[in-house]
Amino acid sequence: MVDFIANICNPDVLNLAWKSIQKSKGRWTPDIQLYEVEADLNRHLEQLIFELQTGHYRPYPLFCFQVAKPNGSARLVCAPCARDKLLQRAVLMTLEPIAEQFFHPASFGYRPLCTIDMALARLRENVRQGYIWLGDTDITACFDTIPQQPVLNLVDALSDDPRLSDLIADWFETLPPAYRLHGPGIGLPQGLVLSPLLCNLYLHDLDMDLEEAGIPFVRYADNFVVMARDQAGAIAALQFAADRVARLGLELNLDKTCVLKSRASHRFLGKRLPTPRESLLP
Repeated sequence: MVDFIANICNPDVLNLAWKSIQKSKGRWTPDIQLYEVEADLNRHLEQLIFELQTGHYRPYPLFCFQVAKPNGSARLVCAPCARDKLLQRAVLMTLEPIAEQFFHPASFGYRPLCTIDMALARLRENVRQGYIWLGDTDITACFDTIPQQPVLNLVDALSDDPRLSDLIADWFETLPPAYRLHGPGIGLPQGLVLSPLLCNLYLHDLDMDLEEAGIPFVRYADNFVVMARDQAGAIAALQFAADRVARLGLELNLDKTCVLKSRASHRFLGKRLPTPRESLLP
């Protein structure tokens, strides 16, 4: 069994994790300001290591608030205290390189060295090869509706250390009950450092199902496009994706789902889609 706790507690890992959060405006704990920790950082890190190694570590509840969206609705934002955020960052630094060995090359969201422009470049290459019909969609409230236990099972399989999934389960529980929109055991708290990685980990099965079905696609977290050479193929690919998403306990956002021929007047991830050359048009 891999000793993930020892890897997380490596001083080099914790120092890098500290550098990623030291300029944040939050508190180390509800009672300690971040600048107070910086003056005696080694002592605070040693205390955190001790609590983690002895099983006494307990995370603090997430601080949650609503942020208005341009369409008039509200988005829930949750923030861990800096002490918990540092430890989550250390877990991310340790777990992400392992997950990256398995992730599909058509998945671009929230991955190191991946960008929206890279996702659009892959989409353009598929269009150039004749896959000019698209099923453009996203998953309804994806982070809020992902079931937690299957995610923890995937973490177990990836890390081979059940203490890591126990630690992540404790972080899931830091979301106040009033903000658990779909009930207990459902949802990856947005604001948890690990949530984007865990989302990609959960949706990896969708990627592999599309790959095995021979359906070209581009995914950026919960937004994705399936591609085909003709309209009927795009409709079939979109239905296949909808079935696989449903198998994961999720559903497509029908208001944001459409089938169309690639064209510059349509945008994916805020970017204009390519218009196929006339020679590729049916």
